[in-house]
Amino acid sequence: MAGRGASGGRPWGPIRPENTQAGKLAVFLRVRVDESGKTLAALAAEVKVSKSQVSAYLAGKIPPQRFVAALIGATVPPALRERRLEEASRLLRDAVHPPRDAGRAAPPQPAPGVVDVAAAQAQQIEVYDRLTRSLEQQGELRQAADNSTKLIMVLLGVIYRLRERVSGLTEERDRLRKGAGDAEVKAADERLSRVMDQTARAQEELARAEEKKRQAESLSAQLQQRIDELTDELDRRRGPGAFPWEDLPAPAGTAGGSHAGARGMPQDPVGDEIDAVLARVSAVNDTDGDTISRIGSQLGVDPADAVPDNPSTSEDPADHRTLEQLRDAAEKASERDDAAAAAAAYGALARASIRLLGPTYPDTFARRYDHAYWTGETKDAAAARDLYAGILRDETTALGPDHEETLGTRHILAGWTGQAGDPAGARDLCADLIPDSERVRGADDPETLAARHEHAYWVGEAGDPATARDLYADLVSDRERVLGPVHLDTLSTRGNHAHCAGTAGNPETARDLYADLISDHARALGSDHPHTLTMYGNHAHWTGEAAEPAAARAIYADLVLAREHAQGPDHPDTLLARHEHARWTGEAGDVGTARDLCAALVPDRDRVLGTGDAGALNTRNNHARWTGEAGDPDTARDLYADLVPDREHAQGPDHPDALFARHEHARWTGVAGDPAAARDLYAGLVADRARTQGPDHPSTLLARHEHADWTGEAADPATSSPRSCPTAYGFWGLMIRILSSPARCSRSGRARRETRRPHAISAPI
Repeated sequence: MAGRGASGGRPWGPIRPENTQAGKLAVFLRVRVDESGKTLAALAAEVKVSKSQVSAYLAGKIPPQRFVAALIGATVPPALRERRLEEASRLLRDAVHPPRDAGRAAPPQPAPGVVDVAAAQAQQIEVYDRLTRSLEQQGELRQAADNSTKLIMVLLGVIYRLRERVSGLTEERDRLRKGAGDAEVKAADERLSRVMDQTARAQEELARAEEKKRQAESLSAQLQQRIDELTDELDRRRGPGAFPWEDLPAPAGTAGGSHAGARGMPQDPVGDEIDAVLARVSAVNDTDGDTISRIGSQLGVDPADAVPDNPSTSEDPADHRTLEQLRDAAEKASERDDAAAAAAAYGALARASIRLLGPTYPDTFARRYDHAYWTGETKDAAAARDLYAGILRDETTALGPDHEETLGTRHILAGWTGQAGDPAGARDLCADLIPDSERVRGADDPETLAARHEHAYWVGEAGDPATARDLYADLVSDRERVLGPVHLDTLSTRGNHAHCAGTAGNPETARDLYADLISDHARALGSDHPHTLTMYGNHAHWTGEAAEPAAARAIYADLVLAREHAQGPDHPDTLLARHEHARWTGEAGDVGTARDLCAALVPDRDRVLGTGDAGALNTRNNHARWTGEAGDPDTARDLYADLVPDREHAQGPDHPDALFARHEHARWTGVAGDPAAARDLYAGLVADRARTQGPDHPSTLLARHEHADWTGEAADPATSSPRSCPTAYGFWGLMIRILSSPARCSRSGRARRETRRPHAISAPI
């Protein structure tokens, strides 16, 4: 036997055995050494024999029993050690007591070719042995798969029976609660709790049986490939001669044990019987699991990797907590209002429930809803949308497309689709939902009306405020008829109708609608309620947009006092009211007072909101603006010089508000008497606006106009007419105030956010 040599080094030397049987033993031992991958030096240390002596024994010298046992112990895995030692001992006995021909002494040296024949026979024996072991393993795996199949059939019947018991015991408990004593109700609750626990156990054992069946079948398929290869190899080695060993043994199956583990409850014999069945099932699962693990270890394969991961559990492979433990963890996280922890805990609970009870079991749906809800609370709208989409798919299959739960999930999914940044998709989902809700629930059902409200909302968010306004107008009359004019849902629709009227270009209509909403909100919620105060703010905003800045200033002055009284001086909404009061004071022509109001507000907003907050930065912008317009361009220039880096740091250098701050800094630099510096500042701004907004954007064109203007003034300041204040801009000054002002963007955004607050009263999200 040439072989590869110990540890893959030099090839083995020739075998010169004392007799044929000693040659077979040497071949057998060399194979063991090759399989172990150990060097002769390492083996010599382990078997406590010199390296030269080890080489001699592996070259055909008959070794002592102690050496054989030590070498097998050092080279063979524990699971196979006993079998290999038995085989080696048999070969050693044959070598020590070789058979002799009658009447003739054994020659001192083997006949020519004996070593080669011995090596060939040893190789045949080795292949045959591996083939026998593989067949035995395959037989055990097939028995394990058959056992799992039987368990699956039994467990399906048990689960069906348990679900019937859950239904019956639930009805019994509810009936007892209406007239029976506490003891009877408690006993019914205990029986129901026991059945629910049995159901979970049965589902868990079913999952185990299915997993063991998949593992056994996969390992068996791998073994079949190995058996085919070994059979081909054996056919090549055997040749025409007779095979030297006995017939193959019959594959040995595994016997599943059982133990009694049912809890003693004489008043529930059916439950005792189910407990006993589950105990036996668990024992068989344990036995088959041990068999599969053992064979997988022998094959060098992890049985868990022998089949594809189960999608419902692959996210949480190491979590072996019971459903009750997972439920407790999720409920504690939700009680703490810890959205991230609750989302993770309910996710683990949902996956376990899917695995044990199935994806469409009622309790599973409840856990999946909790998971999706708390995921949304973490502000991960896209993940919440995807979770609700999965729920909807399974509800449609299990409950039907017209089931109330299915329709409700469609409504929620539309909302999260919009929240995830797809308002057009949300709009279309709501449009599809409305006719189905009208058909199933009725046109005047509150849920149908809520679906219409959501549809109008996402139409507006998708960029069509005029259509949204008309949809809200129709819905207002229907909600007033069905729910009344001051129902919270009606007020929500009326508020959104007013907002869309304003954004669609009808500020006067928005102003008048909000005026009516103030009194109705005060009647329904109270004059100090946040929603009532929001109506005041929106009324003031649209009053100003309707070209009545003095009236807007007066309304905001009252609103500031009302918010300070109801919410406190540092509430963000109070600070916003002060911001808007200052803005409309300036718009009404009192720029000095507007400057002073902003100067007082800046430190308060910085303190409460933080210096990088967009609202705080907007107030600083307005302070600089009104300072310049009040006749102090030098201070305005310096305030904008400080604002520019803060905007760029907080919002990024390409943010529209950062670009606007640079525009204003350049403008006030020129007005303060430095046209050359203004020219240079505008030169850089033109390039950045063209890059980020496009060469034909109005803001880019305005920057180019200003650059040209200040270039002319810088070239001939003696003949130029320096602008004492920016109001001399005429058309271009109006353009900058309309198109670029971050204060204006902030106001419209705030009004939009505030009008959405009532919307949230009836929204599913």
